[in-house]
Formats: sequence, C-alpha cells, structure tokens
Amino acid sequence: MRFSVYFSLVVPFVSCFLASTVHSRGIPNNLKKFYELQKGSCNNVIAKVGDFVYCGDCDNAIFLKGSRRLYDNMDIDCDGLNRLGGKCSNDPSGQGETSFKGLVKKYSRGAVSDLDASKVPYVVFGNEGGRQTFDPRQYGMKPLSVMAVVCGNNLVYGIWGDTNGGVDTGEASISLAELCFPGEGISGDNGHDRRDVLYIGFTSTRDADAEKYNWFVFSFVAVGKWPMSKNAWDFERSISAIGDKLVAQL
Repeated sequence: MRFSVYFSLVVPFVSCFLASTVHSRGIPNNLKKFYELQKGSCNNVIAKVGDFVYCGDCDNAIFLKGSRRLYDNMDIDCDGLNRLGGKCSNDPSGQGETSFKGLVKKYSRGAVSDLDASKVPYVVFGNEGGRQTFDPRQYGMKPLSVMAVVCGNNLVYGIWGDTNGGVDTGEASISLAELCFPGEGISGDNGHDRRDVLYIGFTSTRDADAEKYNWFVFSFVAVGKWPMSKNAWDFERSISAIGDKLVAQL
C-alpha cells in the first residue's frame, strides 16, 4: 500500500467567469457555451486518429472531438507506479511507466519518480507508435500541463500525463475517472462508455507551472509545512487555480 503527501500551494486567483467556480465546481458558464457550440463539426482539424479528431477551433486550446455531435468516452489508464494496485488490479493493458516520468522527477525535485494513476488525475493525450500519430508538443502543449475535462456534469482538472498507442483516444488515469464518475464502478477494466467527455489541452501554459503542483505523493508524514494529502482531490486542488485561468480564456 502506498501513502501520499502533497503540498498545497496557494496561487493568486484571477477569474473572468460570470460565475465563480469552487471545489466540486460544476461547469462555468463560458465552458458550458463552449461545450454546446463545439458539438458541431470541427473546422480546424489538426489531426485525425481513428474516428476522432484533435480540433483547433479555439485559440490556445486543442480538444478531442468525435462524430455526430459527440465528444469521447473515458477509458481507464493505470500506467506508472503501483499499476496493479487497488482498483487497477484487473487492468489488462497497464504499462510500468508513463511517457513523461523524467519530467515528473524533475519538477517534483526528485520526490516522485513517476505518476501513480490512483493518486494523480491525468489525461492520456496524443498518439504515437502507429500510422496515425499526433504530438501535441508540436502545437505548443507542454508535458504535464494542466488540462480541463468536462465529465459527469462537472469540470475536473488533470495534467497531460501520458500518450496513447495506436489510434486509441479518450483515456484518463483511474483517479481522474473516479473524480468524474464516482458512482459508475470505475476500475482498471471498466470506464465510462458514453461519448460525452470533453478533453481540453492548452497551448498557453508554461513549463514552470508544473513546479507548483502537489507532487509529494509517497511520504506518510507531512513534508515540512505542507499538509498531508489523502486523495486525488488534493492534487486536483493544487492545479485548480491554473486551470481556472486557462478555462476563463476559452
């Protein structure tokens, strides 16, 4: 069993929302409008992978779009540390590491060697290793940058933590899926099938943002002045001020 400690960093919050967002925040008005508006066809297709497209219809953002006014589903990713622990024990396709483990170690100042899908809400975004590929870094996205996920009539923040193989899309860490759909029996082999999940990556983020995240995930004792973290909400809180500013720009 792994225990976790995160630090909570208070970041000054500047909001342009018509309505403020809070923990279990719901969906701000501008993002509701975005969600409905972008159900139509994508005019700026950056890449097509399988039946889905990476769409660039909004400045400073890339989002996944399906056909027939649909978005994507949420398959479960258990890659990285502790990949068969807990509800990931039935994961049929887990990998022992995530795509940006070196950067995780760098930005956590060595406190974390890789992501733990049960503790860190992250999105699997981009495709490599097949005939249809897409690297979001070529369009300005930074690895481990904050992403917005509209799911379960709520807005949840995660980080870009892994990439897909082949033509798979619509995948997130098990902890992010549980934040989105707490009553759906999420496990390593059971995700959310409806194509109503909107994943948004941002091209206006900075490398330095990742240094502010709540990275202390494996120590049982609180680190210095930083309080002990108990679940993925604590990590999500540490990135929410950054996410709020990015969403306000949509």
